[in-house]
Amino acid sequence: MLPQATAFGIALWAPYSMDPATGALAGLITAIALCLFSGLSFGTTGMISAPTGPTMVLVSGALFSLSASGISGMALVANLSVLLFITGFLQILIGISNGGRLIKFIPYPVISGFMTGSAILMISSQSHMLHMEQYEQLIDNSLWIPWATAAVTFISIILSPRFLPSIPGTVSGLLTGSIFFHLMIYLSAVELPSDWVVGRLPDLTSVQLIQLDVLNEINWQIILPVSAALAILSSLDSLLTSVVADVATGQRHKARKELTGQGLGQMLAALFGGVAGAGTTGATMVSINSGGRHWVAVISALLLIFIIILLGPIASLLPISALAGVIIHVAIFSMLERDILAWFKRRTSRLDAFTATLVIAVTVTYNLMIAVALGIGLAILQFVRAHIKTPVIHRRSNIEQHPSLRRRNEEERELLTKYANRIIIYELTGNLFFGTVERMFEEMNNDLNRPAQIILDMARVQQVDLTAVKMLQQMADQLQKSKGELIFTNVRSGKGLSKKVDKTLRHISPQHAGDYPVRTFIDADEAIEYAENKLLEQLDAGKVIHQRTELEESNLFHGLPGETISTIKRVMKSQTLKSGEYLFRAHDHGQELFVVLEGEIDILLPYSQHHYKRLSKFGPGAFFGEIAFLKPGPRTADAKIIKTTELMILGRDEFQQLRAQFPEAAIKLLMRLGRELSDRLRWADTELRRLSD
Repeated sequence: MLPQATAFGIALWAPYSMDPATGALAGLITAIALCLFSGLSFGTTGMISAPTGPTMVLVSGALFSLSASGISGMALVANLSVLLFITGFLQILIGISNGGRLIKFIPYPVISGFMTGSAILMISSQSHMLHMEQYEQLIDNSLWIPWATAAVTFISIILSPRFLPSIPGTVSGLLTGSIFFHLMIYLSAVELPSDWVVGRLPDLTSVQLIQLDVLNEINWQIILPVSAALAILSSLDSLLTSVVADVATGQRHKARKELTGQGLGQMLAALFGGVAGAGTTGATMVSINSGGRHWVAVISALLLIFIIILLGPIASLLPISALAGVIIHVAIFSMLERDILAWFKRRTSRLDAFTATLVIAVTVTYNLMIAVALGIGLAILQFVRAHIKTPVIHRRSNIEQHPSLRRRNEEERELLTKYANRIIIYELTGNLFFGTVERMFEEMNNDLNRPAQIILDMARVQQVDLTAVKMLQQMADQLQKSKGELIFTNVRSGKGLSKKVDKTLRHISPQHAGDYPVRTFIDADEAIEYAENKLLEQLDAGKVIHQRTELEESNLFHGLPGETISTIKRVMKSQTLKSGEYLFRAHDHGQELFVVLEGEIDILLPYSQHHYKRLSKFGPGAFFGEIAFLKPGPRTADAKIIKTTELMILGRDEFQQLRAQFPEAAIKLLMRLGRELSDRLRWADTELRRLSD
């Protein structure tokens, strides 16, 4: 942490002719303040904070803009202090409001482009520290020594961990570069220029608070937008480090506490002339791998204070060019995203590569925050484009492919099969918003212009925006003109529609005359059953679907000789149950066959104390219980009375009596049961195929 903090502090202030030692102290003060408050917040285990490359690039751009506006000297320092103070305050607000969750949604290509662009700017910023503007005098004035020192430091940081794994590469690299620098100065017999080394660090007693007399020179037009950008950038940088620390420690960071601590650290650093910073991945990993946990950041801050007090004179021997090597290494190996080139090779990631490249170009040539804003804008457009291309109609089917669970007689089944295309089920998915509803409308247009009942299954829909709601209004009106009907099912509240869709449609268009011709059902089967019943009534005018059916007209006995029916009827019993009662429950022993004369019964499969799955529905004329009738044993589901129901019951014992006395009637009954079971097995096979699509 110490070489990085020192290097970034010097690099930030060097272009403005500030004493390198003062710049180094500014970097160390920042590390102390951030580590102290971050550690006391207990937001992230093992976190170490200091000046970082991305924050340095952003602050450097702000200082350049301030300097170009005519601000210099202590006024420039005051402007930076105010900028950092506001940044810290905004970070605290981000933490308290849980804004850290939103920051995590910045797309990775934008982060990669921003980091890579910042790395390029960091590398180019070292030209001043290496005196590159005097390259023509390279040999004569021994200017090669800073260049060579930076190169030796850079290479040592890469190679030294192989031989000294217990020492961080930046530390060993800085030591190697410093030794090489002074050795070359000695062998070259040149007088050491004062601007080639950091110089003695100022005493802590020389650190001054912000001078109030220069506050009237604050350029708020530059300060305020950069403060907001720096708050977001520092928070993002810290949270990314927190995630890395979580992986290493197996714990979970607390974003609110961490960002609050970081914000307080920024404010303290601002008061004492520090620079910006955030959590640092490299130092944090060294800390964790060395056993550092909850108090490591606080102890690091205290150690840095002792280093400044006791080892300040040693800084006079520290070459600035060695620190330049540290910065170049951080830029290349910690910030430069080399995978962008690989993204161009894959068709699916080329747009991401283009976004990252554009962010890099704008970062380097124009403005860092404009680049980030542009990148986020492109990412949003990509997101919208991807959702527009994603179909919102998961499946289109009719009632031949997806009939209701209600058991119907043969005549009704034939009618529903013949006119199956009069009832269309659209299973929708994803988000219904301005980018997708127009395409959905076009795909459904043919069905909207004919007298059809259209069922919209919203079970997979995540969100519905106002544009989509208005489009649903148009669909309902168009269907009404075509003498059709729009039916909704599986509507979830909080997704943009209320559970009664007609209420939503009325609320967004209060001037609309009358009620909207739409219906809403809890589940898809209820909606399909309603549509089937309405279609049957339209096909057979005056027919009442739920009317009483005599035994002779039931599905089981229809078409049998009257003598056979009379014979079987003599051994059957009658029973009437009221709504809400149970005919039987799952696991009850059963051996009876039931025929419904009047009312409705649901067959329910319970899978918890208060939840169940409806397997089937029986109305007048239907029969059930054939499994237990053919092979007595425990029932597999509940039978709940929905409307007051009258039943005819044939028990197993009575059937045995019938078989002994009237074998021919028993055989005909068994044949009819076998045919019905075959039809149900075919239906079950069709339903399984549909569900597997």
